[in-house]
Amino acid sequence: MEDRHIDRHMAELGRSLRGPRRLRADLLAEARGGLEDAAAAYREAGLDREDAERRAVADFGPVRLIAPGYQSELGLAEGRRTALLICAVLTAQPVAWWLLDRLFGAGPSGPGGPVFPLVDALARWSGTAAVALALAVACAAGAGLPRRLTPPRLSPRRLVRTAGVLAFAVCGFFAVLGVLMTLTSPATGALLGPTGLPGTLLLLHLPLAAVALAGRRCLAAV
Repeated sequence: MEDRHIDRHMAELGRSLRGPRRLRADLLAEARGGLEDAAAAYREAGLDREDAERRAVADFGPVRLIAPGYQSELGLAEGRRTALLICAVLTAQPVAWWLLDRLFGAGPSGPGGPVFPLVDALARWSGTAAVALALAVACAAGAGLPRRLTPPRLSPRRLVRTAGVLAFAVCGFFAVLGVLMTLTSPATGALLGPTGLPGTLLLLHLPLAAVALAGRRCLAAV
């Protein structure tokens, strides 16, 4: 079968990699192209197809040695994607709830209490901090710092793991915070009040579920 050595090597490499499908496909296509070019050069030097492919694969290296480099790149891409998703979800929340308030109104207000202002302030400050941290992770992952410039605490594996842990932390913290804001809101009978829990589930918890899935993929790519 044509290219059987290259096909087998690429299949083994593909099974060992986890990360964004498009980038994974691009990396495998690039690796295959390099192997085929090397095999073609060996054929021009006088080797038959089977020996040429065997030599090209041997020069390329065993999967256990080359896969970590590819996985590092895939992991950084997954971490960057997860961090940017966190930024998008958290940044969109104030806008979404502001639009709801303008379109449907906050409804009549009750006497309220001391809890809601505290929860609201916590949401604002923690949201800002989480977005800033996610942006920092996204920038670090996107920079692709050379290994010689990357201290151990900022190694690609730790950076990707940080993005995944941050995703789960954001999900848990803001899911609880969103319910608390809804239940303690002085608005009554409105989307922003206690009866608006379905709206909270739709506008907050569904996007957070997407963040959790991204975090899971991120940790799997470490």
